[in-house]
Amino acid sequence: MIKVRYTFSKVHGKLNSNSSEGELPTIHLSKGFLQQHQIHSDVIMIKFGNWVHEFKVVQTHSLPDNEIGFVRNNESLLIPENISFDIIVKNNVIHIGPFIAFIVKKTWAQLSVKKLEHYRKLYYLYQNNPGFVLICSSDKIDTINQTVTGYYFTQGKWVKGVFPYPDSIFKKTRMPFEKELELRKATGDKLFNTSFLSKLEFWQACSKEVEVAKYLPETKTFRTLEDLDDMLTRFQTVYLKPAKGMQGNGIFVIQDEPDGIYLINNKKDKMKFTSLNELMNALEKMLPKQVYILQQGVPTIYKNKKFDFRLYLQKNYAKKWICQGSVGRVAQEGSIITNLKQVAHIANGEKAIQIIYKVDESKAKRIMNETIEVCKEVCKVIDQELGHFGDIALDVIIDHHFKPWILEVNTLYGKKSLNITKDEDLKIKLHTTPFEYAAALAGF
Repeated sequence: MIKVRYTFSKVHGKLNSNSSEGELPTIHLSKGFLQQHQIHSDVIMIKFGNWVHEFKVVQTHSLPDNEIGFVRNNESLLIPENISFDIIVKNNVIHIGPFIAFIVKKTWAQLSVKKLEHYRKLYYLYQNNPGFVLICSSDKIDTINQTVTGYYFTQGKWVKGVFPYPDSIFKKTRMPFEKELELRKATGDKLFNTSFLSKLEFWQACSKEVEVAKYLPETKTFRTLEDLDDMLTRFQTVYLKPAKGMQGNGIFVIQDEPDGIYLINNKKDKMKFTSLNELMNALEKMLPKQVYILQQGVPTIYKNKKFDFRLYLQKNYAKKWICQGSVGRVAQEGSIITNLKQVAHIANGEKAIQIIYKVDESKAKRIMNETIEVCKEVCKVIDQELGHFGDIALDVIIDHHFKPWILEVNTLYGKKSLNITKDEDLKIKLHTTPFEYAAALAGF
């Protein structure tokens, strides 16, 4: 690891300017640094994020081997001091980094000190991880000058700075498509978690892949009575969901029973209809003007309670999808959803399998491992078809034949379930691994 230092040199009692007009700026390096990295040229390139510049090498005895010295009055140089960086020296280029932009909010006004502290502590930033993380908002990305304005933490305080485009980007908020496309092109597609996927987009992409499609419940856009009739005829129980819904809002279950058709909402209210026409009339008045989908109901009942699983998948430093952990969620009796508002029990995924299916630890582990492999294949498909991802959660049902059914993908997911299970190790992994992946994308 190295640090950057800015210095002045004196000639005849005056500050020596960085260079005369037309001359290269200088970089000061110790003899040990030059020997260690086998630098023999008098001229070398410095790379920081998307910024690359040529420098004249000056050997110095005043800097230790783990520091690089620049002259302060080079106004175009924006590499911060007092940050521990890694470096890669290759083909006469010193790449200083990794420089990672962490886009957390849409607007600059949302980046209060309280919010910055929240992200610093939650993601364990600026502790042992070498490199430079800039916390920023999407509105402070300047696509004309190719700069990013943000905050970084150093010597116990937050510092505002304007920097060139970074090496890689971890995105945790929505941003204008044109701006995102510009960043992806400028960084060589090193921006991940590019999209927030609707249930319909997820289904349409994954259903095209035969080996993945068999693990997806049948899904179709809800437009007409015929759509609903077709799904109920085939599955008897159908979920009606907003294509872009979140946290269980707006979800209904429709059940075709011998004595009538039942509609159950996420508040456990149950309404009976004598015909599909009657139900359709009610839905037309009830549903907001947005796209809804119909999804095959997969039976999952444990002591009269529905259950599902959430698996957390991320790409690691090797750029491979791994499952970091899982939770099993059992809903309250009568509830059609398993989010925290209506959950009765939450446990580690494998433990939940043991309890629900009354299998031993070895069998539960085998079931979960098979589910994980299916989820990894799903992740590969959404990477190929829908964008660049590295941090997602998949909601899954495991039926009584131990077959996994992938319900949806969450690219902006909460971790409150882990507060209940008190799985601190999993929380740490989920908050630190994306930055390992970002560093790997940057080449470090």
